[in-house]
Amino acid sequence: MRYLAEFYLPRRGADLAGLARRARATAEQSSRAGAAVHFVSAIHAPEDESCFVIYEADSPAAVTVAGSLAGIAFDRIVEVATNDANDVADEAG
Repeated sequence: MRYLAEFYLPRRGADLAGLARRARATAEQSSRAGAAVHFVSAIHAPEDESCFVIYEADSPAAVTVAGSLAGIAFDRIVEVATNDANDVADEAG
């Protein structure tokens, strides 16, 4: 399942690339420890000072653990359906 995790990220001084690296690394670390978690993408909406991270995971609890390892406290986590470029390519092939 895919989950969207939301948290506050100020517009100034935000390092989205660094955050994505941490989120990816800690998802891998969390997976090695037991719960399957895969980082998919990070999105920053500076005007709203919001950040969203998409994970593939077995449960919202697994996403919470991965975020905690990255030093991120999520405000909410919801299950989402996505259709990105890879999904479209898979359907065409």
